[in-house]
Amino acid sequence: ALPIGGYVAMAGEADQEDSELMKDVPYERTLKGIKTWKKCIIMLAGVFMNFVLALVLLIGIYSFVEVQTNTSEIGSVVKNNGAYNAGVQAGDTINKITINGEEHIIASFSDIQSVLSNENLQLDTDTVTMQIFLKRGNQNIEKTVEGKYNSESKSYVIGITAATKKLTFIEAIRQGINQFIEYALLIFTTLGKLITDLTHTVSQLSGPVGIYTVTAQVTQSGSISTLLSLTALLSTNIGMFNLLPIPGLDGSQVLFALVEKIIRREIPTKMKYALQMAGLILVFGLMIFVTINDIGKFF
Repeated sequence: ALPIGGYVAMAGEADQEDSELMKDVPYERTLKGIKTWKKCIIMLAGVFMNFVLALVLLIGIYSFVEVQTNTSEIGSVVKNNGAYNAGVQAGDTINKITINGEEHIIASFSDIQSVLSNENLQLDTDTVTMQIFLKRGNQNIEKTVEGKYNSESKSYVIGITAATKKLTFIEAIRQGINQFIEYALLIFTTLGKLITDLTHTVSQLSGPVGIYTVTAQVTQSGSISTLLSLTALLSTNIGMFNLLPIPGLDGSQVLFALVEKIIRREIPTKMKYALQMAGLILVFGLMIFVTINDIGKFF
């Protein structure tokens, strides 16, 4: 009942050779009797299905959920905020923002967020006044807008959201694949941080307890798309983690198979066992550590 995955016993594995169940299995049907490329496919089947699940979920999400356009068009204006009070309207396109005499050319909504970030502005005030240059239909309009500092986002808020659009199925596939690639590369970012900033990065890792807590929070938000996106992220991470050449994981089994193909003989069983035991101790040790860490953070 522990959420730590599953295990399949394969005919021809070292610990199955003397099994009564395997005595009548032909050699060519065992793991040792098949070609190396077939071994690799078998070892990577679980990882492949993790990736398939993630891609199906992400493409499904982008097929039904509207996404932010890659423009500076305003989708909505929140009442009683700076933009609303200044007369900014949904459908307006922001071309330029001037703050304290400094001009910022705007091409996308992310440019607006970057300009309003206090990391960029470096101000000590709760409010900031800016000139926003808009395109409304064929008109060019200038508005004086007041932004209020938000401590959570560490930026100045003027009360606008980005315009969104419905993707075609082809666009949804492309967006889903791009998001999947971004999720897949996250593990390399984390591994890099483990090398450069071990103490801080390890403290940020989460295990089953942390995943349960985050999933509960997302579920309570009521957003199905966010929950499915989290599921896709978890599935991608599980697949990528299993690809790592750590003894005991699928990646190491593929590595063993390739090494045996190159050296034209089997790696000694005792050596495989020793490496797999070391890998499992490492993985379970990390799991225990992050679980204790999660309990400390969330409870």
